[in-house]
Amino acid sequence: MRKLLLIIALVSGNITCSMAQDYEMDPVAPGRIDVNRFRFGAYFAPNISWMRPTATKDDDGLYRVKSLGSKVGFTWGLLADYFFTEHYGIGTGFQVNTTGGRIQTDRINKLTTANTVNHAEFNYTLQYLEVPFQLKLRSDEITETGVQLFGQIGVTAGVNIGKKATYTVDYFDASGYPTSVAEDKEKLVGSFTIAPFLLQLNVGGGIERPISQRMSVYLGVFFNNGFVPDVTNPAEYDLAYTGAFGDGNIRLNSFAFRLGLFF
Repeated sequence: MRKLLLIIALVSGNITCSMAQDYEMDPVAPGRIDVNRFRFGAYFAPNISWMRPTATKDDDGLYRVKSLGSKVGFTWGLLADYFFTEHYGIGTGFQVNTTGGRIQTDRINKLTTANTVNHAEFNYTLQYLEVPFQLKLRSDEITETGVQLFGQIGVTAGVNIGKKATYTVDYFDASGYPTSVAEDKEKLVGSFTIAPFLLQLNVGGGIERPISQRMSVYLGVFFNNGFVPDVTNPAEYDLAYTGAFGDGNIRLNSFAFRLGLFF
C-alpha cells in the first residue's frame, strides 16, 4: 500500500510539474501586456505651469507678492516600469521639464531712497532634469480591445539645467533717480538664483491601450506640486537694476497632458 501511494505521489508530481512548465512557456496572448518584465517607453507632454507664493508678503513683510497667471511649456522623457503583480508596480526614468511662471512684487511702503525696488514683474522660464519614482496601479482590461485604466502617485526630484527671466523693474538707482528697466529672456547667473534642486509630488492617471503584443499607447493627465525648496531667490539676482526685493516663498506647480508609447 505504501509503495502504491508513493507511485501515485510521484506520478502526480510529474504531471503538475509538466503542466507548470507548459504554462510558463505559453506565449503572451495577442493584445495583452506581459507584466513579468520591465517595460520601457517614451512620451511627450505639453504642460501648463504656474508659480504660487506660499505667503502674500515676503519674509520681512516689506513686499506684497502675487502670481500673474500660468504659462505653457512641455516635458519629454523616457520611462521604465516594473509590475511586481498584475495590477501594482513602480515607475522611474528621466525627463526634461521646461516650465516656469509669472510673479509680481510691490513694495508695501513706497520709498524714494537710492537702491530701492518698488515694483517688479518676472516671467520665469526654467528647465529641470528630473527623475520620478512612482507607485503605479493598473486595472483589469475594461474593453475587448484591452484598454486599461491606470493611476500613479510618487515623488519627482529635479536638477536645474536652465534659467531665464523676462522682467520689468521700477526702482531708484544709486543716485536716487527713479528708473525703470525691462529685459527679455535674460539668463539668471549664479548657483542659487533659482533652486538648483527641486522636489515635487506627482499624481495622475489615464488610459492605456495595446497596439501589438509588446507595444501600447497611453494618454494621461498629471499634476505636479512643488513642495520644497523655494524656487526663486531674488536677493541673489545680479541684473540690470540696483537694489533687491523679496517674494513670498515661491512654489512651482503644473498640469501635464501626456501622450506616450511603451515598447
